[in-house]
Amino acid sequence: MSKLLPAYRQLLLSLFAGLVFCLGLAPWGLWPLSLASVFSLWRLLAGRSPRPAFFIGWAYGIGLWGSGVSWLWVSIHEHGNTSGGLAALMVLFVALVMGLLSGLQASFYRRYCAQGEGVAGFVGSWVLFEWLRSWLFTGFPWLFLGDAMIDTPLAGYAACGGVFLVSGLACLCALLLAHPRPRQGLALLLIGLGGHLLYVHDFTHPQGPALSVSLVQGNIDQDSKWDVANEDAIIATYRRLSRSEWGRDIVLWPEAAITKFYDEAANDLQSLQERAQTRGSTLITGIPYAEPYGQDYIYFNTVIALGKGAGIYAKQRLVPFGEYVPFAALLRGLMPFFDLPMSGFTPGPAHQPPLRAGLWRVQPSICYEIAYPQLLQAQAASADLLVTVSNDAWFGNSHGPQQHFAMVRMRALESGRYFLSGTNNGVTAIVDPKGRVIARAPSFQAYVLRGQIHAMQGLTPWLVWGVKPTLLLALLACLLGRRRSAAPLKEGAHR
Repeated sequence: MSKLLPAYRQLLLSLFAGLVFCLGLAPWGLWPLSLASVFSLWRLLAGRSPRPAFFIGWAYGIGLWGSGVSWLWVSIHEHGNTSGGLAALMVLFVALVMGLLSGLQASFYRRYCAQGEGVAGFVGSWVLFEWLRSWLFTGFPWLFLGDAMIDTPLAGYAACGGVFLVSGLACLCALLLAHPRPRQGLALLLIGLGGHLLYVHDFTHPQGPALSVSLVQGNIDQDSKWDVANEDAIIATYRRLSRSEWGRDIVLWPEAAITKFYDEAANDLQSLQERAQTRGSTLITGIPYAEPYGQDYIYFNTVIALGKGAGIYAKQRLVPFGEYVPFAALLRGLMPFFDLPMSGFTPGPAHQPPLRAGLWRVQPSICYEIAYPQLLQAQAASADLLVTVSNDAWFGNSHGPQQHFAMVRMRALESGRYFLSGTNNGVTAIVDPKGRVIARAPSFQAYVLRGQIHAMQGLTPWLVWGVKPTLLLALLACLLGRRRSAAPLKEGAHR
């Protein structure tokens, strides 16, 4: 038993390190704790063979995801009508499954990237596995280390390599801080200075006059939002809040602000079209869309532009169990959570054109899509400004919406464009091309947020090159770590 205690201690320490990681993310923003968490995992893996490394990494991942997405409990329990205990078990299941990727990352690092301390290999494997979980099995691109660095000098690198480059440099800094020697200190200084210089450099520039915008936050109660009896009352709420906003360049309503299907809302849409057109405004709003498909219909979560604007965009990245149910034939009916309203959407097609708002091209994202760096990288290059509409009322007053909004800020930095975040009850805000919040509405109340923005021209290196250069650097780091560890191994074998 005495031989097993150190192993258990390692697992518990790794679990705790994973739990601490999310304190560096929004809303807490204690980013040194995220760096300490990463450093702790590196030290715990030092000298481990791949098999025990896997379990240390898995324990870390369980802590990471258990704390990082604990807000899922709110949607499962409070809005999914599932008991608190069962909801907690479901969150634990998510942590166990997602934690496996951290286990595989740790095992990969110890098997292929290093036999000693392996700084380069650890950094490279960290970046590769963040990128991997941004697309594997449709992806869950959440809890990236780079998102914790949004208010540090490292954020300046986002315009060059996206959140993945920021994550890699943050990981490197975490390990360098552990060795306060002159060489490491100089490297940290240069990394920080480089990030600052990139941050103050303008890759994109304003074009045309300033645009006046109004973001309407309806604060519609989630439990009654999809009640058919409330459809007209919800539209009336948004009309009332927008009464004095017509005449502004863009009026933004959130995801599914109109809960009627597009064809059912024809009269409402015609009225809104005439009002916005007459006053010279573009109304951008979320609305569900039904399309005939054989003897049935398929459904899309869409955003449309009316008035001086035009176009429709269908959401491409859907939320599992929220907007579609995997293995629906097996899971439907087992519990209320698997039968949430509007959980039968179909993904929209790729390569959809941006919306139009007067002369300008507006690229929309719907809720969860904002978490996908490469999706927006592919879309934003052809847009003058960006908007995202969301309904984070599913997650109450948890840290989920705050984490979500930090990604909006990161996407603005990556693309060098203004970002409008329109939500049902928060976080509704205007973000500038540097990721700074220039205006924000109070959460959990009906509110109209007004401001001015600019359409932007020009491309950041991230929009031109995407993730490829960062992935190449990560692979080279892994190979460098392996090569450096090869000599001691051969020497030891010779002896």
